[in-house]
Amino acid sequence: MRLVIFDIDGTLTQTTKADAECFVRSLADVCGFDDLDTDWSRYKHATDSGVFHEIYEARTGRLPSLLEISQFRQHFVGLLAQASSNAPFAAVTGASLLLSRLARSAKHCVALATGAWSDSARLKMASADLCYDDYPASSSDDALDREPIIRLSNAESSRAIWQI
Repeated sequence: MRLVIFDIDGTLTQTTKADAECFVRSLADVCGFDDLDTDWSRYKHATDSGVFHEIYEARTGRLPSLLEISQFRQHFVGLLAQASSNAPFAAVTGASLLLSRLARSAKHCVALATGAWSDSARLKMASADLCYDDYPASSSDDALDREPIIRLSNAESSRAIWQI
């Protein structure tokens, strides 16, 4: 069986712009941080948790507390929810069909590996009429860096295959 791992923003959903806008606005609203570099590739870990940690530490000289992470994350997801209620997010053309065909295939297993937090990924996919919880997944909840996120997604899909 072949494993096919998908990212979400820009791969399954057309949410890259909305995600970035809500992330930047949340940094300003919750933390008072503005004048940010929004080229996410310049950050050590281009994931929600990695970028947040790096910006927070650079601006305050310390890592964020669990409460500070939670407050930021809740505000961020709230802004995404507001954006999606104003105009539902769209799936990338063909994403739904591809996922359904791969899910029905006896030769393929689908998993998700996203640099987004799981609650934001779940919201974006639901708004685009896709279901995050239909697939084994790992996210920025699980690691700061993309490589471990992908490895975890692979492990989650292996567990799911053995449960079938």
